[in-house]
Amino acid sequence: MGDAVDAAKQEWAAAWPDLDTSPGDVLARVLRLGQIVEEALNRRLRRRPGMEVSNLGDFDVLRALRRSGPPYALTPGRLRQAMLVSSAGLSGRLKRLEAQGWITRSSSLDDRRSTVVRLTPEGVEDLDRDLPDHYAFEADLLQALAHGQRDELAGLLRELLLRLE
Repeated sequence: MGDAVDAAKQEWAAAWPDLDTSPGDVLARVLRLGQIVEEALNRRLRRRPGMEVSNLGDFDVLRALRRSGPPYALTPGRLRQAMLVSSAGLSGRLKRLEAQGWITRSSSLDDRRSTVVRLTPEGVEDLDRDLPDHYAFEADLLQALAHGQRDELAGLLRELLLRLE
């Protein structure tokens, strides 16, 4: 009993026996897991009570602002650095989050040429209500792994990310 990667590996072995497809044993699974997890998180975000969150990328912006601590404000440059997912389309995300009432944007008091992105008080309240449930949902996604396995996998993935980033 195997997964889609095992099936592909068997097909390659039959079609081209000398081809080393072993890197796909890891990378194809990482890519597929990423798709499955992102789809699950996006479904959860669309169904959550409270203020609207369009997708995981928008939610990542909100989490980065919330974990920055009071006053929950960052410049767009600092926000890009703090995001866990791709910062692609950040200006579009900020425009959408501002329209939805999550954030405000204003000129920096220190440098008028710079913008500051700040969570609204309503945004902070909404996140504070939801984040425990969100992380419980993420834990449920990982329930097939024991805590020690999760820690080991996190360490291995960290090592790979540090080398590739």
